[in-house]
Amino acid sequence: MMFTGQLLQERYLLQEQLRNHPARQTWLAVDQAAEDLQNHRVIVKLVAFGRGVQWDELKLFEREVQVLKQLHYPQIPKYLHSFHIKEPDPWLGLIEEYLPGVSLQTLIHQGQLFSESAICELAAQVLEILIYLHEQKPPILHRDIKPSNLILTPEQKVILVDFGAVQNQVATTGSSFTVVGTYGYTPLEQFGGQAVPASDLYGLGATVLHLLTGVSPAELAQPDLRLQFRDGLRPASGHRISLSPTFANWLDKMTAPALADRFDSATAALRALTSLSTAAPPACAIADVTSVRLQIEEQPQQLRVQIGSLWSDPPQTLQDLVGTALLTLLGPLAIGVLMLLPLGAVYTQQALTTWDIGGISIGLLLLGLGTTAWSLGLNWLKQNLTSTLLEVRNRQLTIKYQLFGYTYWQHHRLTRDVIAIYPVAVNAEENAVFISFRDHAPCQLADQLTTPESMGLTQSLRSWIDQGTLL
Repeated sequence: MMFTGQLLQERYLLQEQLRNHPARQTWLAVDQAAEDLQNHRVIVKLVAFGRGVQWDELKLFEREVQVLKQLHYPQIPKYLHSFHIKEPDPWLGLIEEYLPGVSLQTLIHQGQLFSESAICELAAQVLEILIYLHEQKPPILHRDIKPSNLILTPEQKVILVDFGAVQNQVATTGSSFTVVGTYGYTPLEQFGGQAVPASDLYGLGATVLHLLTGVSPAELAQPDLRLQFRDGLRPASGHRISLSPTFANWLDKMTAPALADRFDSATAALRALTSLSTAAPPACAIADVTSVRLQIEEQPQQLRVQIGSLWSDPPQTLQDLVGTALLTLLGPLAIGVLMLLPLGAVYTQQALTTWDIGGISIGLLLLGLGTTAWSLGLNWLKQNLTSTLLEVRNRQLTIKYQLFGYTYWQHHRLTRDVIAIYPVAVNAEENAVFISFRDHAPCQLADQLTTPESMGLTQSLRSWIDQGTLL
């Protein structure tokens, strides 16, 4: 049995037990060997051999370790380390990144009320995570989407945790299986060992209903196996929930008992969520995302997206205005620094004619400083002046980087090679958008986009790449 203050692997100091079970424990710990003292807390998951733990549970734990090793997504805790304790009792251990926040289950217990628009935003974030998981090869199914496995950070980002029920291979008919999931959040096909990507959608839909009604989906009336929520009551307040018709229809489709009646993918579910009618809350729908910097042009046979340079957007905030003012004031100084290169060249040339060693040294120093200044300056200008042109046509995606309309680098890939397109939060107000290919490292398409811009860009690209005419 583990205890507070115990040191594992001579580095992980157990601080707080998060899950209390004799054979399966989860702890908040301190990594005493961490280089970054600001991010030294980790999550330690432990499973004991014996003590009632079945062999299938050990296999699930091993699968969780292997899956986390291959995942790299900002809203999924990173795999850090795994180990095996032999004495005095045998344990398997997994170390994960600690992401601070509070679970949606805790917020429900605290009586937190969620508006429809807030839930739309939460659901959209979870769908983004599921798209990333389901687009892996083979698809990765979480199989236990529920409020306690969704963590809300102080920045209002949703983190998906606990991959202990994960499936990373296609189920085959007639093969043995382990029943996983939580009653009320698990669809019928999963109980039969035939989980598919749409099974995770059912769990998300049931979670949304729990947030809206305050009632566990296992307790909701279920005529014909459907979850009844349109006339539900919130026991804590006694107020009836009121949903827009389009959002209620979306929930019906998410939680349909029959697999054929559900959305067939997280991409389809997110597309439907973001295209609800104007009667739905604004947070559910992405309106016209066209801006000064982002231009999306859809033609019958082609999608064309122009992402302007960072300097194409006029200053919007006080911080932007201050930055512009500083650039103006520092302009003469920058010109002076850049003049070091020609000055160093002239000084060195003159010193060489007289073999003035001191002069040559000074000239070479000026040349070095000037070359560095020019290199840094040109690279900075390139980053801020580069625009990106994306084109999707005839089953091909083309990425072009341009300076003043001139393409200095371009990349062509077949749309079937695209694994995932996803936004990544840079800070509370800005996002970057990345694209992953089958045999290539993730590529950044754009940086410093607003949330509507990043969501609009992501959905437009996914929509066109997913179209049957392009695949």
